[in-house]
Amino acid sequence: MTPGTRTADDGRGRTVDGRAARWAGQRETRRAEVVAAALLAIAEHGPQVSTEQITERAAIARPTLYRHFSDAEDLYDTVARRIGDLLVDELAPTMVNPHGSAREIISRIVRTYVAWFAQNDRLYQYLVSRSLNTQTGEQQPATTVRLQIGDRLRELLAAYIALLGGDPRIADPLAFGLIGMVETSAVRWVTSSEQLLDRDELVSHLTGWVWGSLDVALRAIGVQLDPDMPLPQIPAREL
Repeated sequence: MTPGTRTADDGRGRTVDGRAARWAGQRETRRAEVVAAALLAIAEHGPQVSTEQITERAAIARPTLYRHFSDAEDLYDTVARRIGDLLVDELAPTMVNPHGSAREIISRIVRTYVAWFAQNDRLYQYLVSRSLNTQTGEQQPATTVRLQIGDRLRELLAAYIALLGGDPRIADPLAFGLIGMVETSAVRWVTSSEQLLDRDELVSHLTGWVWGSLDVALRAIGVQLDPDMPLPQIPAREL
């Protein structure tokens, strides 16, 4: 053993080099700091931000960057995944622990979605741009985010539909259809040079359209629901 090197058992009977463990922890911390700086650089310079602009914001030299990322693509993909995580984390509480009437729950989800896009439009554009650059055969970052959000909404809809005596199998196409409508509308509203509706009006209209779609789907399986009556509680789920 090299003098000064400390080892420890990792709990599985394997020896861990203390210096290696510290370096791994420092590397992850530094990667997170660079990604946070990249988010600020994107907000300032837009989705076509350069590596130089990111390293300037992170206050590191470019060669130092590659001690923590294998190459520029590793950095860009890590940043895109982080943006996706931020959106999913923002939306998760509205779908995991819902309360109130159907209209209130829908409005809460829609408002959170629209607000995130309004505040982070450049981050979203970066996420989409990285999806366009992803190599064939790999799941695109934007697709991953939609799947995560759609899965959570599907679970929410399935739980309520089953509780109301309906067929929860419709929850999957219904959830992803609704997500597509809200996301497309929100992105169009944020990126349009002429916003004919203010944010509250957009949220109100989207809430009504989502409820209208849900109402048609529920009636087709024999479930009639007053959108303004408090819904029964469903079991709490993890974020």
